[in-house]
Amino acid sequence: MDYGGAQEPIKVFENTYQMGPREDQKVSIPRVHEVIQRVLEDKLAVTLEKEAGKKDKHVWNYDHEEVGELAREACEAIQQAVKELGYARYKLIVQVQMGENNGQALRTASRCLWAPESDVSVSGSFVKGRMFATATVFCLYHE
Repeated sequence: MDYGGAQEPIKVFENTYQMGPREDQKVSIPRVHEVIQRVLEDKLAVTLEKEAGKKDKHVWNYDHEEVGELAREACEAIQQAVKELGYARYKLIVQVQMGENNGQALRTASRCLWAPESDVSVSGSFVKGRMFATATVFCLYHE
């Protein structure tokens, strides 16, 4: 049966695998660091209450339930803000550690398979009064 029209040719497409980002698609470490700092300050400065009568003294009591919720909110806000920077084909992993600042040191480490020419990690921190927070964003290129 002829339907009266010419048959459309079959289109064959080549694979479009990109093994790495173009120069204009690479993650800008200073821009991501700025986003981390801005979000940490916005999210966490709100939780600090100024002590009456003392300038620049902040009162904050550690509560594990409150800190867990704050860390989740900070993670989500950082991830959303970095996504808005428009880095296509990057998977984002965000980690936030928070706690009470009593003059102690904190050291974190992470390990993973890494492509140094395309993958990036960026960290930022927030310390005010008795509260500290550190955030790390891992930007992994996905082909």
